[in-house]
Amino acid sequence: MFQKIKVLIYLLFCGLVVQSQNNSLVIFSETGHPFYLSVNHEKINKTAQSDIKVYNLSTGWNFIEIKIPGIIKELRFKDSILLSTKSKFLNNEFTYVLKEKDDKLSLQFKSVSKQSGPETPPVPEAPKETAPLVDNSIYGNLYKSVKNKPVFYNNFDSITGTCKTILTSKEINYALNLLHGVNDTETEYRYLSKIIDYNCLSVGQLKSLLELSSIDMDRLNLAKKAYTRITDKENINQILPVFKYPTMKESYMSFLKDEENKLKQKKLQCKVPADDQQFERVYTKIKTTAYENEKLTISKKLLVDVCLSSSQIKKIGELFTHDREKLEYMKYALNVLTDKENVVSLSDEFQFQGTKDEFLNYITHQQ
Repeated sequence: MFQKIKVLIYLLFCGLVVQSQNNSLVIFSETGHPFYLSVNHEKINKTAQSDIKVYNLSTGWNFIEIKIPGIIKELRFKDSILLSTKSKFLNNEFTYVLKEKDDKLSLQFKSVSKQSGPETPPVPEAPKETAPLVDNSIYGNLYKSVKNKPVFYNNFDSITGTCKTILTSKEINYALNLLHGVNDTETEYRYLSKIIDYNCLSVGQLKSLLELSSIDMDRLNLAKKAYTRITDKENINQILPVFKYPTMKESYMSFLKDEENKLKQKKLQCKVPADDQQFERVYTKIKTTAYENEKLTISKKLLVDVCLSSSQIKKIGELFTHDREKLEYMKYALNVLTDKENVVSLSDEFQFQGTKDEFLNYITHQQ
């Protein structure tokens, strides 16, 4: 009888140990595409994210569901991850990479490591807005203070693409001090966006600002936004070390290549479209490419040194099934369009009204 009680106490103790395991799961998107994650049919994130962490992962089988929203269709993935009670890696953090290829998703184990942080990190107390109003002039040409909130000066001329005032290192320090005092990533991104939108920046100045952003995807988006404001583009590759993930760095390098190609396209000053023979060569190369993403890649390469009419651009556009890839192709093709008076007619090629509106908005800002 005593032995049975000992066995029961032992089993109870083991059960409590298993229940108290502090395991966590991290999944990040290799492509940077935001996604929704459910674990054991419980939705983890309400808004799509490209990097998600799950706390208190239970032992045994854990059912994983992933969904990437899309304009045409959403990508779905289901799998199970086994966390054995006998594993020597309990109470650790397990990292997986979400891979995306040819509209198919897969999970690949990346690493197991110590826990990277608590589920509920300590939040510093919000600053009390009882400080006296300061002299607006001390922030130079960057911003003024109104009720202790920054109101940024717009130094960028969108017509000429230049700035009437160039920020000094002192004003950049004002920006850094302002961002250091921000308590949430949303405000941080908003302030950075306005500073970039309203000013011309050197690569060094931009790099120091991006390093304050805590989210790699935000750094990528801000770096792309800042490209037209950079005063020393010959040094642009110095931005690359600010990206934490290789996929973010590769995405920015691809963006830079696209910008370089767009410059080459604009130098063509297209007036006369390709003849039938030249167009047929381009069309055939794109048509015989198997997948949507590959069609987009090859079309960007081929459209660097060829001029096309709106009807030719539409014919190539018909080779794309999804609005997402077709939109990116159309934006790229605008630089080699010969009959620019027909540019609005290109919007008729999209299936969804939302994509048409996005394209028309893009055209407006390009003119």
